Amino acid sequence: MMHTRFFDRRRFFTKVVCFLAAGLGLVLTNRIQPLQAQLPQTVIYSVNPSGGQKGQTVEVRVTNGKDLDELNALWFSHPDIKATPKMQESNGKQIPVANTFLVTIGNDVPSGVYDVRANGLYGLSNPRSFVVGDLPEKAEVEPNNKEDQATPMDMNSVMNALLNGATDVDYYSFTGKKGDKVSIDCRAARIDSPAVAIVELYGPDQRRLVSERDTFRNDPYINLTLPLDGTYKIKVSDLTYAGGVDNVYRLSVHQKPHIEFIMPPSGTPGTTGSYTLYGYNLPGGKTSDWSIGDEPLQEVNVFITLPSKPTTLKMGEQGFPHEVSADGYSYVWATPAGSSNPMTIYYADGNIVRDEQTKEETLTLPGELVGQFEVKNDVDTFRFAGKANEKYSIEVFGQRNGIVMDPVIVVEQVIKDKDGKETFKQLANVGATTVFADLSGKLFDTRTDDPYYQFTAPAEGEYRVTLRDLQFETRGNPRMVYRAVIRQSKPDFRLVALPLYPQAVNTGGSPAAITLRKGDSFKIAVMALRQDGFNETIDLSVKGLPPGVTCKAASIGSGDSNAEMILTADESAQKWSGEIEITGAANSGAAKLERVARAATVLRPAANNVRADSRIARSLALSVIDEVAPYQVVADVAEVNVNQGRQILVPVKVLKRTGFDNAVALAWNGIPKNSNITAENKTIAKGKADELFQLFVNNNAKPGVYTTYLQSTVDVSYRRNPAQVDEAKKEQAEVTKRLTDAQSALAAVTKKRDDLAKATDKTADQKKAEQAKAEEEVKAADAAVKAAEAAKKAVDAKVAAAEKAATAKTVKVYAPSTPLVIRVKPAPVTLTLAVPGGGALKKGATIDVKATIKRINDFKGPVELTLPLPPGVTGVTADPVQIPADKTEVTIPIKATAEATEGDLANMVVQAKADFQGEALVDAPIKLKVTK
Repeated sequence: MMHTRFFDRRRFFTKVVCFLAAGLGLVLTNRIQPLQAQLPQTVIYSVNPSGGQKGQTVEVRVTNGKDLDELNALWFSHPDIKATPKMQESNGKQIPVANTFLVTIGNDVPSGVYDVRANGLYGLSNPRSFVVGDLPEKAEVEPNNKEDQATPMDMNSVMNALLNGATDVDYYSFTGKKGDKVSIDCRAARIDSPAVAIVELYGPDQRRLVSERDTFRNDPYINLTLPLDGTYKIKVSDLTYAGGVDNVYRLSVHQKPHIEFIMPPSGTPGTTGSYTLYGYNLPGGKTSDWSIGDEPLQEVNVFITLPSKPTTLKMGEQGFPHEVSADGYSYVWATPAGSSNPMTIYYADGNIVRDEQTKEETLTLPGELVGQFEVKNDVDTFRFAGKANEKYSIEVFGQRNGIVMDPVIVVEQVIKDKDGKETFKQLANVGATTVFADLSGKLFDTRTDDPYYQFTAPAEGEYRVTLRDLQFETRGNPRMVYRAVIRQSKPDFRLVALPLYPQAVNTGGSPAAITLRKGDSFKIAVMALRQDGFNETIDLSVKGLPPGVTCKAASIGSGDSNAEMILTADESAQKWSGEIEITGAANSGAAKLERVARAATVLRPAANNVRADSRIARSLALSVIDEVAPYQVVADVAEVNVNQGRQILVPVKVLKRTGFDNAVALAWNGIPKNSNITAENKTIAKGKADELFQLFVNNNAKPGVYTTYLQSTVDVSYRRNPAQVDEAKKEQAEVTKRLTDAQSALAAVTKKRDDLAKATDKTADQKKAEQAKAEEEVKAADAAVKAAEAAKKAVDAKVAAAEKAATAKTVKVYAPSTPLVIRVKPAPVTLTLAVPGGGALKKGATIDVKATIKRINDFKGPVELTLPLPPGVTGVTADPVQIPADKTEVTIPIKATAEATEGDLANMVVQAKADFQGEALVDAPIKLKVTK
């Protein structure tokens, strides 16, 4: 049986690159790389099992992670999935089983994929995927590495499993009947696993029927009609035979509905419409005209009501970074035969027309043509009416809607002669245009092969758009569903927010949640996906912050796509965990746009020139923990509005705590290299708490908005969880007392027994009975002593381990300062100075400085020059001087008094003031050295 391969090359080639780079048959590059020692933050890499059946309670363990101390809760992105710690008895007390929880899934939780986070001593973790389904579930039983060891599976069941080591191969078996239509689904990539799974199916006659990988959203999915009665074997392995504790997967064998695609794939928000589902085992479905491989697809019509929020994205499956710009809603078809897999229905802006192969469609604007490249050499066309000099945008959603394709659009002007005969003038032939650039380096790859074309119509009339796949001559598949969108240009934007693990700038990134210590700051990368030439400044804000946590300012400037928001907790902030929301506001013409940022998360760091594995998350979560940060960098200025040619002086403080007093090296970050803003980096010395930092917005600085901050990297002496030592010693004291009491009790009953042996006032029978009882008491007391001694030994080891863990170690702290937003405006003049004698100025003397201005940007008015003194400089003066509108030069006498500050004067400028779109200030640096 042949099955058409239809896979996403990104994940496949990433894995192969790692495999070839290793030069081995065993590959370990898919594991999380160990991080340099730094302040702890709860991070989870895997949970097992990675899902459960609705209405059931399942035991879930956090099987791998970092800084998992004292995990006490699991948080889910659905409120009716709840977890409590699993408890066990220890020394007469109920204590939690480490990293293990009982998860109860409500009956009304829709089938689909949710986020799970772990909460512990070091905050709320990054998310991992957790699947809710409606089939019974079991766990894989090892060993099952050989065919004769296959783990039995029931039809319509799920197996939670793990490729737990290099070269691990797992076998399963199920019983089937000839003619049964069966689906075999292996979730790996769709639940954040690094495994690139391969599934092979063998029939009762031992013949291999199917081998699949990357057939459905980067995972193997098999649909087939069983050819024989008997026992079937399933083999699961990794593409490169890698394995490990994170390589989880979920294997299901079922006959419930599976949806391959929906037509139309989009709908109007807030409406109820008719949709056709295409897939397998669809109750009430009929055989369609399409097949995938040898299996004909079924189709069934349903009515679906879409929510009314058109600028949101809620995906049921895992969302890949290149899908983040689409808007859509997760749909699950619930039937008596079970719930389908979740599918995303996208929001359309305008009329939706379904392509018919027999005719050329006509679209009214805004509109969408929805169709498929279902067979080789498939080419679709549509027309629309354009107006002269009107701007139009045409784009195809293929990869951004989760479909493997490489669309091409050809745009032609339809020219008619007086007899109505048509000719066509090609305006564009557009392939992959990277609609959105790679916005965050290696961390969140938003690039796609989807084409985008914006043009101005040269004349009023008809225009024809032709659509095809780049590889249309060699491939076609009913799954290749596209949305071709045509609209008058509509500037807009979407946002993505990605928490950044605290580590050195420009490193590979790591899984992270937003964890703040008291008196701490945390960075979030915010990326703007701009549509149709939208180029306005986007002002960012945060909703849902707890008391004591703030974000002073952040903006994404005109023409930019990135900014880093800094959340700051003061020392009074209380312990807290919850969800927050980042929004961006901007003006587009007369309209004000507000968009909520989609959350993102890194799954595995970038390494070996391979981009990080990342995905769309279902929420942003923040936690404040009880620990106090060793230091905090605070910039006293949050936002400045300046003209080109201005000096900005920023007082910066380092708030030092817990005995920390090291030097703190600080470097400005976030200022683009082409901004022409000069930044001064400094070190705040040991024993010093503040410093004045200078930025200079040069005359040729690009107007716009820049969000910047000072990045520190400092070695800190850190004790990990010293409270654990206190708790262990408290327990040690209790156990020691229990041992002492047990020893005393043993001594007492031993004496009692020995005294009985010497007694002369009892009959032989009385003495024998009482001695037997005393022996039992001695035995029981001796057992109690031994138990207490074992407990004492265990608690002594616990204290030793806690003390060892709490031993001071040097760790790296990567703390950003509070942010500074710089809004640069055009200047009315440039200012140059001619300073005699290199700026040498004696106390009591005067030098004459020649100042020359050049009026720019159509400014024609007068200018006033002054000499403002920066902090730390006194006794140097100059009277204000005027340059009239018809003049460009003036002399400024600068005098030093007898009390003037001596030496080279830092941060001195002559300042020009003019009335230009309000008050405008321009600075020119001046070197002055005061001597006696």
